[in-house]
Order: sequence, then structure tokens, then C-alpha cells
Amino acid sequence: MGMSQQGTLSLPPIFDSRMILQQEDSVVIWGSSDYGEIVIIETGWDNGIYQTTPSVDKKWSVKVATPKASFTPYQMVIRNSDASIILDDILIGDVWFVSGQSNMYESFRGFINQPVNRAQEILLESSNITGIRLFKVKESSSLVERDSIDGSWQYAKPGNIIDFSAVGYVFGKTVYDYVNIPIGLVQCAQSGTKAEAWLDKQALVEFGGFDLENIVIEEGLGKSKPMLQYNSMLYPLLPLRIKGVVWYQGEGNVGTWKTYEELFSFLINKWRDYFDDPDLPFYYVQIAPFSYDFAPGLESQYLREAQLNTMKKVTNVGMVVTLDIGSKDKIHPPEKETVGKRLAYWALNKTYGVSSIACRGPEFKSLNVVEGKANLKFDFVPGGLSTFGKELNGFEVAGKDRKFYSAEAEIGTEHGTWEPMISVWSDQVEDPVAVRYGFTNYVNGTLYNIQGLPASSFRTDDW
Repeated sequence: MGMSQQGTLSLPPIFDSRMILQQEDSVVIWGSSDYGEIVIIETGWDNGIYQTTPSVDKKWSVKVATPKASFTPYQMVIRNSDASIILDDILIGDVWFVSGQSNMYESFRGFINQPVNRAQEILLESSNITGIRLFKVKESSSLVERDSIDGSWQYAKPGNIIDFSAVGYVFGKTVYDYVNIPIGLVQCAQSGTKAEAWLDKQALVEFGGFDLENIVIEEGLGKSKPMLQYNSMLYPLLPLRIKGVVWYQGEGNVGTWKTYEELFSFLINKWRDYFDDPDLPFYYVQIAPFSYDFAPGLESQYLREAQLNTMKKVTNVGMVVTLDIGSKDKIHPPEKETVGKRLAYWALNKTYGVSSIACRGPEFKSLNVVEGKANLKFDFVPGGLSTFGKELNGFEVAGKDRKFYSAEAEIGTEHGTWEPMISVWSDQVEDPVAVRYGFTNYVNGTLYNIQGLPASSFRTDDW
């Protein structure tokens, strides 16, 4: 659906009946009208009246104040001298931006031979939730910045949910169930896209290393090029006021993992500029284990490491670990519900202040060698470590020769302090100096904290 239009007055589709506006904010509303024509905006929640005048390019914008979240439906009227547009059933709540590549794009329909577990049950459990509204941006590419996108606000009912991001919807529904305020979900994702596809040209020039003069739009999986999705899908939505971003991307950058940590950190900060919020919450998913047999030489563990390091260097972010729910032969793992809920744990803990909901799995802290065993300690393990019935595996150990051997591992506690630790050893390594866990393309993660959150793959070396 394109712009709402009456006479000379038009609005982008992100502003329409059934929309959710960000609560307790100064929300920017924009559109177009004839130059010099006074545009008046009337807000039903406070009987507010705002007016503005379009510039020479016919564009106008105005900031309106929004109240606290409410399930009361409101009306907004936008008018000029010859037309008026009436928007009905507007709710005030929190708007979350859902973005990334195919694992975020994948709907409850799944892909060919790549299903979403429990899709039917989730649809049945979501018969008609009027407090959740969905806006899905149609996928597109553009060499230049566009003014508008295709999409429309929809109620959260099975016929609409089925085509929406499975991860994004489960995230929103989990947050909604707890905070009990309207939740708007704006899906802006496209399969196959690299991180650089979601940055503007000026930012990419600033970052460096990209050829921005010879970009050709292509069909199929090879279509991901710098700035194309920013131009066509993100730019038309700016400066939308949102609560935060949930992001699932990285598979497209496995081959360029050496620059991903810097690029992804750069992207997060640029998106905060785009949305005019320097502390915008940004919660993302670490790519899942997968064999990558179709492309020998790819080593996705280094991309996972770059994502882990990003969480440690950028403020107000959080990373969902998926090391335990990957699929060896499917790059789109079926446990989308688990991913969505783990994203929601971050939002509930960090954004909504629900400290009782854990959100972060074990992260390597220190290594100490005692009698031929490497003892590892971890952060974020309140209550200790567990395998939840799995056999603890995936560890490797190396000596000074830097040769890694498969190792045995055992959960225990440090003598005298009772601090949780893991002892790792191998008969082939007499004096261990480095340990790696899950540091390969595919692994079935077995290490968790007591809260059931898995540890990322990691290494203690920098070889």
C-alpha cells in the first residue's frame, strides 16, 4: 500500500489507521502538501492542534507529544485547505523495529524444507490480539534514497501473523504479555542482506573499503550490495520514533568476518543517529551453528566471535546466543520461538527493568592451569553452570605448540571459594595454555548457566 492521499495532501503508509505511536515521546509526523499550504494536525488524545508549512519540495513534518501507553483508541486528523485525512484506531505504546536478513525475515510459513517449529500452535494462541499491531515493509532495493515504502498496519491475527517475522512476532508477543501495553512491530528485513546494505552512502564512505560507484541491482541471493536496503526500506521510515531495535543478521558477512566487529559496531551507532536516539536499545542474535558445506573455507565461528565482542564494546546492546539450537544442514534453524523469547528477555531485563528475568549466558572470564588441567571461570553465572542433561562437550585444548586436541571437560567449583568453573584437559596436552569451546562452524552447544541461557562459542587465545 502506498501513501494515503486526499487532494494535495499525502502521508506515508507508516502513518495510517491502526498504527501504534511511541509513548511519552516527541513523535515526528511527516508527509507532503503544496508549497506554502498550511497543514494542521489534530491529535485526539490531548485535543492538540499543531500546524506547519511545507517547504519548496512540498515536504512537511511536525513533532507531536504523545501520552503514556494506553489501550484507548484515538483519532488523528491531518488537513490542509482542500483535503483532510482521518486516521482511526491509533494506540499509544512501544514500537520495536525488527530488522536483519533471512532468519529475521522468515515467517511462520517457513522456507522450503526449513520449517518454523510450533508455527501452528503459535498462530492458534494468537487468535486476535488488538494490542499488537504489525507493519511489514515490502522488500526492495534502490540505488537512490526513496521517499516511501509499501506496507500497512495490521492487527495481530493469524491471517496477518503467518506472513510476519516469526522471531519478531514472538519477541513482541512475549514483551506484550509481560508489560501489558500496546506493542507495535515494524518489520524491515530482507533475505541475503549484508550489514553494509543497511547503511547510507555517506556512512559507507566514512567507514571506507566499499566500491559505491559500480553497484548493480541483481536478482536472487547475490543481490546484497552496500546501501541498497537503506535507500529503499530504511530511509523512507526515518526519523520514526521507536523504543528499540531487534536484529538478526550476520550470515551474509561470514566471508568478511575480519571487518564485521568494526562494521557492526559502526552500524549500531549510525542507526542511533538515524533514529535520533543516542542510547537506542539494540538487541541482536548471534548467528546459529551451521555446516557451511556449500562454501568450503568459511569459518563462521569468527563471525560469532565478532558479534560477541561487539556486545562487550558497545553500550546498551544485548546478544542472544543460539549455539544450542542451530541446524547442521539448515542455515535457517527451526527454533525461531526460542530466539524470539531470548530477545524478549533482553528487552524485559534491560529496557523494562525486570531484573528477575535473566538475559545473558555464561561468558569466559579467566583461565588458570592447575596440575595439567585448564580451569575456566565465567561471568553471568549466578547459581552456577549446567548442561541441563546434555553431555558436556565441544572443548579443545592446546599447549605451547598451538595444536588443539579434543578435550574432556567437567563442571565443578573452585576449592575454597565455591565459584563455578569448568576443568578442561586432554592426555595429549601435558601443559595446556589455551582452550576453545564450540569454535567451529557447527556445534550443538551444551554449556548453560542455571537460568538456561547458553554460552557462546569462545577461545582464550588470539592465535
